Amino acid sequence: MASKNSKSTNSPSVNNVPKGSNAPFVVGTLSHSRNMDVWCNWDLVEMSDGSQKAQCKHCGSLLGKDSNSTLTKHAKKYCKALKDLTPGQVQLSKDGNIFRYKQKITRDRMAKLVIKKALPFGHFDDPDLTKLIRETLQPSYKHVSRRTLKRHCLTLWENARKDLIAFFQNLKTCVNLTSDVWSAPHGLPESYICVTAHWVDPNTWQMMKSTIAFEEFPSPHSGENIYKIMNATIIKYCLEDKIFSISFDNASNNSSAIQKLKLKYKPICDGAFFHTRCVAHIINLVVQDGLKNKFVADFIIAFRTMLQDVFKSGKERYQDYKKLCKEVNQKLIGPNWDIPTRWNSTCHMFEMALKQMGTLKAFHTTLSDDYQVDPFPDTAWNNIQTLSEFLKVFKKSTTLISGVYYPTSSRVISELYLITTNFKKFENSSDMLKNMLSPMINKFKKYFLDLPPVFLCAAALNPILNVAGVNALVDEIYDKLDMHEEDPTLKAKTKKLFEESLNKLYDHYLKKYGEKNQTIFNGASSSASKGQTIADPIITMMNVVRDETAKQQRGNEPSSELGRYKLRDDALTMTAEEYNNLDILAWWKSKESEFPILATMARDLLTVQASTVASESVFSLSGRVLSIRRTRLTPESLEMAICLKDHLDGVDRVQHKSSLEDEVELEHKIIEEEEEEEDEVETNDSEDDCNEVPAPKRSGSESVAPSSSKRAKK
Repeated sequence: MASKNSKSTNSPSVNNVPKGSNAPFVVGTLSHSRNMDVWCNWDLVEMSDGSQKAQCKHCGSLLGKDSNSTLTKHAKKYCKALKDLTPGQVQLSKDGNIFRYKQKITRDRMAKLVIKKALPFGHFDDPDLTKLIRETLQPSYKHVSRRTLKRHCLTLWENARKDLIAFFQNLKTCVNLTSDVWSAPHGLPESYICVTAHWVDPNTWQMMKSTIAFEEFPSPHSGENIYKIMNATIIKYCLEDKIFSISFDNASNNSSAIQKLKLKYKPICDGAFFHTRCVAHIINLVVQDGLKNKFVADFIIAFRTMLQDVFKSGKERYQDYKKLCKEVNQKLIGPNWDIPTRWNSTCHMFEMALKQMGTLKAFHTTLSDDYQVDPFPDTAWNNIQTLSEFLKVFKKSTTLISGVYYPTSSRVISELYLITTNFKKFENSSDMLKNMLSPMINKFKKYFLDLPPVFLCAAALNPILNVAGVNALVDEIYDKLDMHEEDPTLKAKTKKLFEESLNKLYDHYLKKYGEKNQTIFNGASSSASKGQTIADPIITMMNVVRDETAKQQRGNEPSSELGRYKLRDDALTMTAEEYNNLDILAWWKSKESEFPILATMARDLLTVQASTVASESVFSLSGRVLSIRRTRLTPESLEMAICLKDHLDGVDRVQHKSSLEDEVELEHKIIEEEEEEEDEVETNDSEDDCNEVPAPKRSGSESVAPSSSKRAKK
């Protein structure tokens, strides 16, 4: 009879005893607490004659249960099922499925998980976790210590860096660099400089990105020190003859570093394209100047106070508002508070509030009627809607030119056109916007009075815009804001500089790669799609471009590629939707045989970044890697963690995403009904997650720094 602890089993074929046989057979599997290092391959079974034996999980053999040495010898030498497996394979289930287990692969996956999720190196260094894995998942699992995992991560990064250096040595295209400086959080005194490389893969024509340096940057943050680090990084990665441009923010020390780099590396076209400023930063400065207006700032404070009356004035009031939302079937959306260091946060705060305007108005009015809070007038919501619509254009532009896997430099001029159109649209709007517009336009003129040739030339390589379209947008930008009022020749000078820069760049590539005999292609022209509304500013811009394109003279077909390209009339055949969805890199890849010189030029010019967001996003990650629990990370380990994560994300092409950045993502944050307040967990600042570097003494009252990255003073 089977014992009470036994259970039915589907054992291997040895259990299928022929009818009439007197041999005992297995009737059930028993639980036991024997040595798992031996019994990981065995089951304790009860036989039909009442005895107990050990049954092999792999071949079904039955042996005596009392000799661990016999059981171990069978698994290593005599088990027929395990003999057929290569070293490293074990069978965990009794249904015949074979699983190949290798400790090296497990350690490798653990290391990559730790890096990608910014976990401590000691995440798997836990005896209880090791015991759990051995007893329930893989008996052959070996404990992975913090030091072992850290060494493996360092090896992964060293191998990745060597592969990247070898790749750059053989790369036949140019590379664009972006760089910025970051101050460490949590009271740490260090600053770091990040360098990111961008290029277009010559085979796939895909935009590529890699963070190649994240180094400690001691004071002073002078142009000389920036130059030294940039120069060392360029030499380390064999990029001396491949740098097309470098994107910095607007600090003067960056300009000083650029001048020294120009003298050393002698970039093409006398360095006309070598230095680009972060357009996203400039747009943010334009917006901030408008928001600093006293009338606007006071209004935003009043609006923020209204939100705090609802969301941050006690749990009971918050629960009442949650109940109201549930009664009217309105999703409860958390307020995304505006933060000066977080781009577009004011616009996003307005948008989130407008999505629940009805419930917010009703609830806050009830509070003010009971004299619990100061009233927020209904008419103020009209200002919120107007401000939201006005700021939405800047939000869209900033987001668009901050992309990773598509060219951003070619979109700058069209986005500047849309911003100037937005200024013009709201110039006769409410008094509040009139107060905002003046400082914003002045700031815009300060930075874009002279439109950078690099962005004009990149825009010209958009086949829909082409040279004629860029000239038309230049006219519109200057005319809408009277930017050439003080100098009537400014517009003509800008267009002349643009044409000269484009021709000079083309001549450089023509000389370098040689003239190719090409068949002249005549594209069929057709009228633009009809029935489009003029409400969309993109359509308005397309009409401007089409009008200028239609004015071009059709003389003899030029023999040069650039001349033939200028006469294309794609603007007359494509719609606004096609303009928005155009993959410029794919277009140039398809035209590589028709325009080989221009395609090569486009592949290099379109790598130029319109912003330093690639480096900024690394700072958001580094603030989580160098958390308050990990303040002992050495600069070398921090660089490894940052650069290796970016490399692993690049393999999966998910560098534009980061699950670690939910605090800075400007996406809807839905507060679920079952949400409860979490108790704060006291952290242990003395925890050592990686290195043996002494941690600075910290007071127990020190608060955690904000999630947004802090820019270093330059």
